[in-house]
Amino acid sequence: MTPTAQAPPPLSTGGLAPARYQLPSPAVEEAVASLAGALEPRAAELAELLARVIWSDDDGYRLRGWVSRDELLLACRENLEEVLRDLSRLPRGGSPTRSSAIATGRRRALQGVPLENLLHAYRLGGRIIWEALLEESRGRWPELLAQGAVVVWEGIDLYSSAVADAYRRAEAEIRGRDQARRHDLLHSILIGTVPAGELDLAQESLGLPAGSPLVLVAADPLSISAPEATALMRTAGLASEWALLQGHLVGLVAAHSSGQVADHLRRAPGARAGLSPQFSGPEGAPRAHRQAELALRAIPQGASRVMELDEDLPLVILAASPEISERLARRWLAPVLGLPGGERRSLLRTARAYLEHEGSVAATAAYLPCHRNTVRNRLRRMEQLTGINPAAPGHAAELSLALRASRLLGLEERWPAADERWGPS
Repeated sequence: MTPTAQAPPPLSTGGLAPARYQLPSPAVEEAVASLAGALEPRAAELAELLARVIWSDDDGYRLRGWVSRDELLLACRENLEEVLRDLSRLPRGGSPTRSSAIATGRRRALQGVPLENLLHAYRLGGRIIWEALLEESRGRWPELLAQGAVVVWEGIDLYSSAVADAYRRAEAEIRGRDQARRHDLLHSILIGTVPAGELDLAQESLGLPAGSPLVLVAADPLSISAPEATALMRTAGLASEWALLQGHLVGLVAAHSSGQVADHLRRAPGARAGLSPQFSGPEGAPRAHRQAELALRAIPQGASRVMELDEDLPLVILAASPEISERLARRWLAPVLGLPGGERRSLLRTARAYLEHEGSVAATAAYLPCHRNTVRNRLRRMEQLTGINPAAPGHAAELSLALRASRLLGLEERWPAADERWGPS
């Protein structure tokens, strides 16, 4: 704004000028309103000019068929009439409606017109209005009109903001509907309700290349989010689709191996996820979903791990039947699990280390670390409590499974020693 000798008092401009600017004087508002009012009867003429400029200046409108010429002309007229009407009412105050801008923003989002092109059209509209105001003034009020440029262009900016906000809201609604549709489609694939003849189309509809091998992921949604998983897969050049289903974050990934997917999921700190083996097409998704969930359930409670199904099949078998796994742990370990915490943990840790080191007392002692006699004493204590000898080959396999089951189910921390139902049976 051109500075004046005496600053005018703050006045309302109907919401067209933000408070951070020194507002124009009543004379400036009257000049702009008078010129805008004089232009209102010419709205159809100006709209025709604007539509012609947009059509020739933006290849998208002309060549891509986003909007018909008639629809573009109608939108130009509605928006120009709205801006001129609000400018002509400046001295009377009140809030601008911006209803045409809002309707245009929403409609263009639904039509797939890029926001950049839409805002470019609004800038062209602002130029048409300003040049028409200058022409209408015919040299009158040069100083007032120069100051009025602030009012005009900030008004046009408000309309541009309104159209952009409406566009983004509509775009968010579209994305939400599309996401819901994709989630429904993924769910249908996982439960096997997509007709056989439509499976390839369903895979492509999820953005996964037709014919590509797939891997199914089931993850704890508290350990990794869908956007994070999507970004990790995108970094690896892998297309994927993720959804929250039945309490799990489920992902269908186009990949040639589960190891490829697992390697990138492990980059998410704290991730808990189970992966199916690679399978050839969406018809295998229901079975792969069950496999991925089993792999997830095979991760011990409280542990962070990305686990492929074939990585530890005995542990997966235990996870597949929690009731039998718990009975196995009770059958072999109830007396030990009923001990006070310190003794319980030392005996269980020693037994695990002894089995993992193939029955070598020396290797177990070095691993823990402790004296070899300490290892022998703890193993003897295990035998006294349970009646089993960890060194006996016939007991080693079941004891190993019982130890893994107790850790998998978290029994070592929640075992109710005083409750008789946990005693041997």
